Amino acid sequence: MMFLWFLTPFVFTPSIRPFRWSRLFYTYVLPIIPLVLLIDGLVSCLRTYQTRELRELIDGLAAPEYWWEIGEQPGTIDGLPVTYLIGYPRELAPLIGE
Repeated sequence: MMFLWFLTPFVFTPSIRPFRWSRLFYTYVLPIIPLVLLIDGLVSCLRTYQTRELRELIDGLAAPEYWWEIGEQPGTIDGLPVTYLIGYPRELAPLIGE
């Protein structure tokens, strides 16, 4: 997925309006824009939390009025799991099946 994100500027840059020669230069001649997107994607992947880390985060919260749901769902594009943390107000918990 990150490799595709890196290739996106090469494909879509010519169609961005208004047209600027500098944009073409920084994409194709000196590929600063694609490199920034690659680094941004890499750092974003490294910042993700595991379910254990999310549980540690909410254990330290003083928010008893919320019910927390932590889990993983299989990814659709690359098959990697997507980790999630959702907080529900306790008064809605019977409606969502606590």
